[in-house]
This record gives sequence, structure tokens and C-alpha cells, in this order.
Amino acid sequence: MLTGSYCVKSARARGSTEPFCDVPEIRHARSGYAIFRGVQRSRQLGLWVVVGATAAGVELLLLRGLYEGLGWALPLATAIAAEVLILAKFAVSDRFVFGYRVPGLTRLLKYHGAALGALVVYWLVTNGLAGMGNVAYVFAFIVGTGAAFAWSLLTNFLWVWARPART
Repeated sequence: MLTGSYCVKSARARGSTEPFCDVPEIRHARSGYAIFRGVQRSRQLGLWVVVGATAAGVELLLLRGLYEGLGWALPLATAIAAEVLILAKFAVSDRFVFGYRVPGLTRLLKYHGAALGALVVYWLVTNGLAGMGNVAYVFAFIVGTGAAFAWSLLTNFLWVWARPART
């Protein structure tokens, strides 16, 4: 059984914040952990994409209902539909993608901040294309959703649900 600290700063690790481990068992354990984290992140990413794609479909149905069914102005309908889905996506992602049993206020606030950025991207692209670009609102919605998806991918994985680096 290994006891004590077997990881030391060495000439090979100078300039790095990571200690160099010269014990094979520790190197092997760390590489196994890295593989596990990679598989876990891939699974999370896949689930996150499924949640996002499903939510985009539901959001489009809600948008059509508000815009075509109720006759709301497109800028208002896009904002309301997006906000409803922002809250739903947080609840689903927090529990089923990232495994938290109870939604946390800090994560919700971070997610809402990140989602606000995505909402601005989505709203500007969708309304810009539909209003000024004379593009059908459904196509504008798809392009706006794609732009917001890219924003969300970065902010969700690198900020909202980022795990501190394991040392």
C-alpha cells in the first residue's frame, strides 16, 4: 500500500502547476481517472445535446402558438418562449445531465446568466433575420438557435457546470 506523498516537483515538471508522479501505480490511477472523466464528459455532452435539441423543438411549437395562434408580436413571442424553455432546460440538465438531486440557486443563477447571453444571441439573430433580412421566421429561428447553441455549449461546460480541476 502506498502512503505519503509520492508526487514531487521535478525538473520534468518545472514550469507546470502539476506535480510529476514517478510511481507507476499513481500514474496509472491518474490516467484511469482521466479516461473516466473523458467518458463521463462525452456522456454529459451527448445528453446535453439531446435535451437542447428536444427543447428547441418544444420552443418552436410554443413560439408558433404564441406568434401564429395568439397573434403576439414576434419579439415578445420569442422572448417569452425562450424564457420558459430556459427554466425547463435548467431543471432537466441539472438533474439528468449533470446528476444533481436538488437544483442549486448558484447553478441556476449562473445558468440563467449564461442563458441570458444565449437569449441575446438567439433573439438578435432570429429577429434580425426575420425583420430586417426578410427571412421566414422558422428559418430565422433555426439559425438563431444554432448560434445560441454554440454560446450555450461553451458557457455551460466551461462555467455553469465546470468542475474544479483535480489535483
